[in-house]
Amino acid sequence: MLNSNWLKALLLGAVGFATVPACKLTRPKATASDGGTTINCDMPPTGDAGTDGVVAALDDDGGTGAPPTFDQSVCGATASVMKDQLKAYFKYAPGYTPSAADQQTVATLMASMTPTEKAMQLRGMPYGSAGNINLTNTQKSEDTPSIRGYRYRDASRGMNLGEDVEGSQPQADKIGGAGVGYATVFPVSMARGAAFDVDIEYAIGEAIGDEMMAAKQTLLLAPCMNLLRNPLWGRAQETYGEDSFEIGRMASALAVGVQQHIVANAKHFMGYDIENGRDFNDVGMDEQTLREVYGRHFRMVVQDGGVGSVMAAYNLVNMTKSTFNKHTLTDVLRDDFGFQGFVLSDWWAMPPQTNVDAVDTGTLKSYAVSGMTAGLDVELPWKLNYGQLESIVQTGGGVTQQQVDTAAARVLLQKVRFNSYDRSKSKWGLGTPKTQYKRSAITGCGYLLHQDLAKKAAVESMVLLKNANNTLPINPSVKKIAVLGESVPYETHNYSVNTDSVLNFATDINTGDMGSSRTFSAPADTVPPFQGMQAGSPGVTVVSGTSAADAADADFVVVVVGLTPGDEGEEYTKAGDRTMGFGLDAKRADKNLQANLVTSVAALGKPMVVVIEAGSVVDLPWLDQVPAVVMAWYAGQKAGDALADLLWGRANFSGKLPFTWGRSTDDYEELKAASGATTFDYYVGYSRFDHYKQTPVFPFGHGLSYTTFHYDDLQLGCTDLSEGGILPVYVTVSNVGSVAGDEIVMVWVQYPMSKAARRPFKELKGFTRVSLGAGETKQVLIPIRLKDLDYYDMASNQWVVEDGPVTISVGGSSINFQKTATVNVAGYKKASSNY
Repeated sequence: MLNSNWLKALLLGAVGFATVPACKLTRPKATASDGGTTINCDMPPTGDAGTDGVVAALDDDGGTGAPPTFDQSVCGATASVMKDQLKAYFKYAPGYTPSAADQQTVATLMASMTPTEKAMQLRGMPYGSAGNINLTNTQKSEDTPSIRGYRYRDASRGMNLGEDVEGSQPQADKIGGAGVGYATVFPVSMARGAAFDVDIEYAIGEAIGDEMMAAKQTLLLAPCMNLLRNPLWGRAQETYGEDSFEIGRMASALAVGVQQHIVANAKHFMGYDIENGRDFNDVGMDEQTLREVYGRHFRMVVQDGGVGSVMAAYNLVNMTKSTFNKHTLTDVLRDDFGFQGFVLSDWWAMPPQTNVDAVDTGTLKSYAVSGMTAGLDVELPWKLNYGQLESIVQTGGGVTQQQVDTAAARVLLQKVRFNSYDRSKSKWGLGTPKTQYKRSAITGCGYLLHQDLAKKAAVESMVLLKNANNTLPINPSVKKIAVLGESVPYETHNYSVNTDSVLNFATDINTGDMGSSRTFSAPADTVPPFQGMQAGSPGVTVVSGTSAADAADADFVVVVVGLTPGDEGEEYTKAGDRTMGFGLDAKRADKNLQANLVTSVAALGKPMVVVIEAGSVVDLPWLDQVPAVVMAWYAGQKAGDALADLLWGRANFSGKLPFTWGRSTDDYEELKAASGATTFDYYVGYSRFDHYKQTPVFPFGHGLSYTTFHYDDLQLGCTDLSEGGILPVYVTVSNVGSVAGDEIVMVWVQYPMSKAARRPFKELKGFTRVSLGAGETKQVLIPIRLKDLDYYDMASNQWVVEDGPVTISVGGSSINFQKTATVNVAGYKKASSNY
């Protein structure tokens, strides 16, 4: 299998690029397309070399060095220099090949285990009995006498200790009747998708993994990485955006970070992009759409991120339940993508979903046979169906002992890989946790260690959507600020407990929905918008309020609006999909509650900014009436601190939208069909807007800054690219403004001579974040792997890279192409993407 062997050969080979050539160099010049530059591979790109004739290597964030000198044998460069650059760029693509030592340990363990102990690796806890159903012990699998069962926790914005609290965790609060432990709350994944920062995503993964180890938890149910095909999806906040490539890179970075300590879990596989009715939704898609659009990011987290486990989703795909779907779990995930870990079910995703006590043993056995045959290794949270495995094997009922052994070995391999299996030892993962739990109502997990990281992520994530007349940053002459927000009631539901709450958007923290990804931070370390503006505005009077009258004598007004945990989230919490449209108050009797607050403040004629807390697109009926708008997302426990730094200009906005902001729900394919299967279109997000010639409010990648960036001198590392190749793309980026800032540089590709029946007009195939001081210039490297340019051809059932020209464009968004050039590609076909 691949497992990033191409990169291993590249980085570990004694002769640098000799093992895997980056590209073939030919003598003719490559003529760029419209507005581009001409690349001459006979000459090196411009840039000063050092005194020894070797140019400086780039820093991880783009660096200051010029690209290395090209030579005709490698079309890339002095091998050691280019090797370091590529190693830095692909550092979150280690892949995974099971070690011989780990495999031997598993074989030794398996040899000493009884059939029941093997089967115990494949299921959750005992179900209980009618009237005594186990609902409080759903986050673990059973231990054998010598092998520890997994301890599972959601999710990607932090560790969810709210579902149950074991003795090793602090019982610091009561929400919905369940004990709640504190953990660091980071911005939601969608916010971090806007940061486009794989380094900080890795750091967040490592931090959550560290806190998991400290809490004696061994499997994190993240990254969530489903595609945002429609912004109404209730769990939009839990993914990274609408683009498969970006999701794949971000999810790989998080997985690699988590797996510095414990096993990560890529979810939900696949096509889980509708929340309401999730147990029974049937999503229909053709094979190209399935593998290329809804599968590519999972392919990346498997082949690049080396993720140890994958979660089978609730929904059906092409009329087959995901937990019973041999095509998706085996044909695609294992045989095509080369997955080496184990597959677990989402919680209660295996039938029976309803009337569990009425289901006979024979039906449970048939479900177990279907799951095992499909390639589902573990049933969670109970041992209902897979509790029948021993009996099925003994009676020859459709599952063999060899099948059980194969699945058990997959599970054990990851327990051994991450050093969490041995009950005789106190090891709960790799390394020693830096986080320490303390039993205190104000001190929870990791705050001294990880709260700065939470703030940094929030600063990088927030997007400046509009800034007319330089309204922001706030003028230093301002002496009084009003922070306003409505108090909005909402209801949540958990474990048969309904909770009525009120969220004041100005004074309360809003970290996102109350579903499986909910995470609670210690109150002393939690900073909502008003508190952050107060603490972050020395010498300035800062007041809060709920109406324009409260800002009558203010010099500047911050209006915070958004969605509550009752508006979007998981269905079981009474949130779910936003079926009533993009309105901020769609679920409330007063549909214009927050819009009226914004327009009444705008009528005052004062400098103001509207700050939005939401997971994806919302209506902006007042956009033309207000001078400044910030998309703050659900920015985690340090949201208020980050907001204050950005509004005052102590930090610069750098976030960019990871989705296309449409004008209405009509700009997207229907979220869910009225009846029957929901057909998923091939064109999603910006590719849909391109294909159907729609104009959004804001394009993918939109995001303003307090400074201006200029692109120049786009240069490609070669004129021709062939199998196994990596194309070095260099561009010079300058900060031509007066303040420091970060730019997110995006590389887009187009296929002007494509013969494929369907291809997007353009595709994102590379991005990086570069930090530039005022007046500073850096040369940035963004390499493109040829394998990332493939598509799935249904006629031949193969992955295809087409012969012909590929147009390479760089810029700051999906419509801001500042420089363009062309490379010629030698195509190929592969039956599997696992090459």
